[in-house]
Amino acid sequence: MKSGFGARNFLGNQSVLIIEPTLNYKNSMKGFFSNLKITNYKFVSTVRDAKISLLTMNVGLFICEWSLKDMNGIQFCREIKENPRHAQTPFLLLSVENLKKDIILASEVGIDGYLLKPFSYEEFRDAVMSVLRVKRAPSPINKTIEEAQELLRLNDIDRAEALFEQARQTNPQSARALSGLAQVAELRNDTARAIMLLKQAHHANPDYVDAIRTLVELYLVRGPTRDLIEMAEKAHQISPENPKYTLILAKAFLEEEDLPQSELFFKKTIRLSPKLAQAYKGLGRLYLIQDDYDSAMKNFEKALDFDEKDVSVLNSLGLAYVKLEKYSEGIEKYMAALKMRPNDFRIIFNLGYAKEKLGDLDSARFYYQQVLTHNPEFDKAKRRLKNLGAA
Repeated sequence: MKSGFGARNFLGNQSVLIIEPTLNYKNSMKGFFSNLKITNYKFVSTVRDAKISLLTMNVGLFICEWSLKDMNGIQFCREIKENPRHAQTPFLLLSVENLKKDIILASEVGIDGYLLKPFSYEEFRDAVMSVLRVKRAPSPINKTIEEAQELLRLNDIDRAEALFEQARQTNPQSARALSGLAQVAELRNDTARAIMLLKQAHHANPDYVDAIRTLVELYLVRGPTRDLIEMAEKAHQISPENPKYTLILAKAFLEEEDLPQSELFFKKTIRLSPKLAQAYKGLGRLYLIQDDYDSAMKNFEKALDFDEKDVSVLNSLGLAYVKLEKYSEGIEKYMAALKMRPNDFRIIFNLGYAKEKLGDLDSARFYYQQVLTHNPEFDKAKRRLKNLGAA
């Protein structure tokens, strides 16, 4: 194609956003755009400036250098494609290195084309036209996968599986096909196979976000914790501003008794989402373990500010008050928790213990006996009654 009107017609009234830090390439591309009769374009040098530009631009094509200071081109593409507004926007990657093998894998992140520097006008024109055409005429394997996904939505699992398998036969390294087969396995309650396939997808293409996120969800349910941490850390690297993954990591590290890392991620979560009760709750529990009862109390109170009906927080806050010898405040929290969960023998036991510490021994005996009516084998209550001289 010698005329530039084809590219201009593909773009319509949309713009081209180019993330390119090198002045020489900027000047070259300005001339190329002129030859292509494309006038609606903007150059920026950093991802930060690109994101600012996206607030006001209607972008029909991204052209991005691979090697950037704040994040590489694949990372930027991956982040951009997560926004539904840009999920289908063509993306052309530029690089001074021949990384074609990596680009084939990165295509599943949303990279539509690849251009090796230095390039001529003809090479630039052909690359631009190629990525613009991709969105109008998807590759056969992508069409197969999209048809399989539609069949899954219609609950036609057998036919969907056959198409995903066909796509995998066409490209054994297709993370999308492997992830689709994992979806099928999960729908058939074969979680072990789903995890195996998702691991294969992640190995085939470490940049394929859906495989990472699905693995996180599966490991949350069935563990092991170390695998959960590994995948959640990858998800956090992909979406560092998402408090979901910092909270998952905080809880997982707490379970692994890595208290410094747990504290770090709870605090990160709070910075990202200051009204997330679960983060304050987790941090409070961490401080209880460390016997820092003042800090535990403050975080539990903060958690209650955002979720006043969380029984476990009321109970934990009662524990913190009792440890600080604020027995009346502890009893108040236990009573509030029991109103919502009247048969919870652990809360009843904690209430009995607070009464005992306050010197109200008759009430303490009563509550310990109540514990044993709900759980006759609860040894702590038996021991407390024995110490108080009760049968």
